[in-house]
Amino acid sequence: MRIPALLALALGAAALIPAHAADAWKLAGIDNFYMHTPTPNSFIGLYRSQGMATDGKQWFFSWQYGLERANDNFDSVQRNSSFTLTGGLSPGIPGALLAQGLNHIGDIDYHNGIIYASLDSTAGYTKPHVALFNASDLSYTGKTYELGGTPANPNKDLASWVAVDAKRGFGYGKEWQDGNTINVYNLSDWSFSHTLTLSAPLGRIQGAKVVGDWLYMASDNDTQSIYRSNLLTGAVEEVLHLPKPLGDFEMEGLALREGANGALDMYIEQVVDPDRSGQSLTNPNLHLALYHYQLAPVPEPATYAMLLAGAGLLAMRRRRVA
Repeated sequence: MRIPALLALALGAAALIPAHAADAWKLAGIDNFYMHTPTPNSFIGLYRSQGMATDGKQWFFSWQYGLERANDNFDSVQRNSSFTLTGGLSPGIPGALLAQGLNHIGDIDYHNGIIYASLDSTAGYTKPHVALFNASDLSYTGKTYELGGTPANPNKDLASWVAVDAKRGFGYGKEWQDGNTINVYNLSDWSFSHTLTLSAPLGRIQGAKVVGDWLYMASDNDTQSIYRSNLLTGAVEEVLHLPKPLGDFEMEGLALREGANGALDMYIEQVVDPDRSGQSLTNPNLHLALYHYQLAPVPEPATYAMLLAGAGLLAMRRRRVA
């Protein structure tokens, strides 16, 4: 084989390197967290029912009234709140914020020792905020920022989730209803910066996380879809669908962990009510299903090209000796 032909093969091989296609994601496992298992009133599923994030070594979960810290095996390490059917509620949301009607934490994110928790009022969902907690002990930092939207929607249901983009110094959010824009905030004080226009409208987004130039989003739509949007162009892609279990179900938050050479682990939350009990907390079958998907690492361009080029040389040698 002549050198120009070998070079052409190498260049062609580089162009064939697989991208993060939807069919590249593989379901690796499912963990189920129940309300009354392993013991009655343990409510493990409840404490993980809104969102999740990671620092790469441990997990952080959110529920309506608080936060939880868990080890890499999902064993609970600490909670800043509690609930029992008989003893009532001990919230992790500070009293001063509860007094303002801020009683609902959504999906969360983590950066540099801080948990960023979306926060709103269930009375109309018109008080969007983000509250900052210390990841080390789940204590409140004393910092909460009000979130504003566009003139078309300045405050309606903007805080189902927040996502942190430390690389660009931005935070992201989106209105829960259908819309083709992402709200972009200055990370330092969560003041409104601008909007990112999406190539397709999305709705019912319950959680989101940034990986590189992409914002991955979990939608509680009819197809239980995971989308991603390019943060440079606004292009939207559908990544995968969650299974639809028997009974009622609701998509919640998600988290991603990066590995070497583009490998990704994605964890997605889905509240499953197989008995259609209206998510009754007395139902022993009500649970939080945590789906684990994996994206295999992509070969390095040079390695991939050399592998195919080597295969071409081997074929040429075989032709010569035949």
